[in-house]
Order: sequence, then structure tokens, then C-alpha cells
Amino acid sequence: MKNEAQERLSKSFIMYSILLIGACCFVFIEFADEVIEMELKSFDNPIIQYIHGFRTPFFGEIMSAVTSLGSVTGIMIGMSIALIFLLIARQWWEGLFLIVSVSGSSLLNYYLKWLFKRDRPTFNPLVEESGYSFPSGHSMVSFSFIGILAYLLTTMVRKKSMKVLILTLSMLLILLIGFSRIYLGVHYPSDVIAGFAAGCAWLVICIAALKYKLQR
Repeated sequence: MKNEAQERLSKSFIMYSILLIGACCFVFIEFADEVIEMELKSFDNPIIQYIHGFRTPFFGEIMSAVTSLGSVTGIMIGMSIALIFLLIARQWWEGLFLIVSVSGSSLLNYYLKWLFKRDRPTFNPLVEESGYSFPSGHSMVSFSFIGILAYLLTTMVRKKSMKVLILTLSMLLILLIGFSRIYLGVHYPSDVIAGFAAGCAWLVICIAALKYKLQR
């Protein structure tokens, strides 16, 4: 009876994973197509102008601190701390897939940026960034890193309220990092959304692979 319940749960997880990956790919492809056609100004510009209307020196400092959490340095520090705890807990496969999630997302983002070669916005950026714009690396890699970290944490706690809290805080942090990129003027909104979509698709693939390996 227990095996049948686990099998049904696994089938449901696979089905929802495929649907989520498909939805993320659809969103990414839609924005990628618009980038190629250069028809995103009507979508991006009003959002940028609205968000930049909230700019203040104090809020700018907060957003700079938030965006640093999704930087290469911030991700590496966070991943190193997480890996130490996972190795102490002897969760070898979890640690490996954490590395795969982050490194794979970073490499995929690098390839996508090179593929689309979209220049960064020039709407009075508050910080200087190099490289191409689409999709947002901060948004994509942060989604993969924070997402798999949240998943691992939810498997370690039993209370449903704690699981919900972890997922809520994780999603809030991911959204704030993406928002900070638009606020600071280094990414278009479409860059951030596409980064979230690509990061989410890669995250689901990594979680599905991890679940399969642990069940085997």
C-alpha cells in the first residue's frame, strides 16, 4: 500500500514537473522571440519608468545590498556555507546537486547571453555592469541556487508551517533580487522574467534528477 502511494506521488511529481518546465520554456521562448524581433520596448519601458519613480538614495543602498546577494561572490559564499552543512550531515548527493544546479545555471546563462547578445539598458543605471543583458544572470542563477536550497531545507523539516515559511521567504528573496536589477537600471524587466523562467526550468530538472537518484 505504501509503495503504491509513493508510486502515485512520483507520477504526480513527474507530471507537474513536465508541465512546469513546459510553462517556463514557453515564457522564455516568447520573450526570446521578442528580443530577436526587438519588439519589447512597449513592455519594458513603462515598467522601468514606474520602478525608477521610486528611486531614493536610501532605497538605492538597500537595492545595492540586495543585488549583491545574487552576485557571483554572494552566490559562492552562500553555496560554500550550504555545502559545509550538507557535508557535515553526510548528504553527499544533495551537495553534488547543489553544485550542479548553480554551475549548470551559470553556464547556461553565459551561453544564452552570448546567443542573444542584447545590450544592457541605458536608462540612467545606478551601478556599472559589463556583458550582455538577456537573460538576467542574477535572476536565473539566484532562482536555481535559492530554489534548490529551499527544497533541501523543506526536506529537513517536518512542520508544514515551516515548509511554507521557507518557500515564502525564498521566493520573496528571489523576487527582490530580480527587482533590484531593474531598479538599479542594469536589466530590462524582460531580462529578469526570462531569467526567472530559465532558472525555474533548470531548477525543476535538477530537483527531479535528485529525487530520482535518492529513490534509486
